[in-house]
Amino acid sequence: MLELHNTGLRRQERLAPARWLARLLVLAGSLSLGACETAVDFSQWASGYNKAVERTHNENLILNMVRAAYNRPMHFATISVVRGNGQATPVLSAFMPFQKFTALARNGATLTPTFTVSSGLNFDMASLDTSEFLVGLLTQISPEVIDYYVSNGIPREVLFNLFIESIEIATDDHTETFVNNPNSPDHKKFIEVLHRLLDSGFTTESLAVTAPVGPVLTEAEAKDPLRLQAVAQNGLMLEKAGGGYRIVKSATTSRFCFKARGEALKKLPKTALCGANDLPDGQAGQKIGSGLEGRHNASLKVVTRSMGGVFNYLGNLIYQQVDGPTPYRLALTSEEARTYNYLGRGDSLIYVLKDTMQAGDLVRVEFNGATYSVPADKQGYSALVMSIVSQVLNLSKSINSIPTTGAVVLR
Repeated sequence: MLELHNTGLRRQERLAPARWLARLLVLAGSLSLGACETAVDFSQWASGYNKAVERTHNENLILNMVRAAYNRPMHFATISVVRGNGQATPVLSAFMPFQKFTALARNGATLTPTFTVSSGLNFDMASLDTSEFLVGLLTQISPEVIDYYVSNGIPREVLFNLFIESIEIATDDHTETFVNNPNSPDHKKFIEVLHRLLDSGFTTESLAVTAPVGPVLTEAEAKDPLRLQAVAQNGLMLEKAGGGYRIVKSATTSRFCFKARGEALKKLPKTALCGANDLPDGQAGQKIGSGLEGRHNASLKVVTRSMGGVFNYLGNLIYQQVDGPTPYRLALTSEEARTYNYLGRGDSLIYVLKDTMQAGDLVRVEFNGATYSVPADKQGYSALVMSIVSQVLNLSKSINSIPTTGAVVLR
């Protein structure tokens, strides 16, 4: 009996390593499954990436405005591709002491589970020196774009200063052009005319119009079943025109007009008022009659900028602020602008400091040995202007304007 008992004890000692190994495998599997079910919080990485992109875009905007201030070529780039990776790895460390190199000790075995998380980001910075982007950069901004922001409550004084290149007022015997150029000694005249127009209710509107497609049709041609089918399939319409019928398409257009009240309403012709059915010829100018004080039988013509012109305009304002012979900044004074600026951080259209860095600057860039920054506390409308410029600039971008090769890869 004693021999059998000793044999059984030795058998248990031989089986002990196997039992320990089995238990270890079960525990490791449990930890692995638990790790798979554990949610790894990637929100901080995503937030950090978002802030980095914001900073890059803001710096790119201000840097190109500063370049324009000193007549340097502008250069635009964008982050075209972002690649991120995150990995969560469970690790199980085991310590198992042996006795006499053959059997596990009864005490002293330990298991140490650890959980490591790693991440990484790299991205491609693509140059936007493409034909498609430059066409958008150099194309005049349409009234539709301006009307979009007006209808969303952005102050007209902000928008018209940004997007209007010049205003031409013609009377029977005289034509005068007011150019919106901060470097010009006559810039104050443009501001005065713009304020008069704003006081008279100068704004924008969207209109539903119809445009002809093709020549006038006879009644027999208009009743052709194949033609009628094509008209219906393409969302077109038939209207009576010139003793016959004409195919037309509906569209939406925008224009400058007046929402006048009181005395101003009496001085303006009906065609100049918002909601007028008879639209004036944009090339000939909009008749405004006596809508401007001191002018009679006058017409108004507004020329908008391109996005490239917007950068040059803002660059000129920055130059006048930081390096002009007489420091000058454009302050917005309309009631609409003051109401919009509820944070009370200043009244400048854009406010940039040179070599005057402050904690918490909205954006800061280095250019030609100097530092240009937009302060957070007295920025005026700078953040709003940057947002609008960024959005309209993005209209010039498309998937085709971002090259898939030749990009600068930053890792």
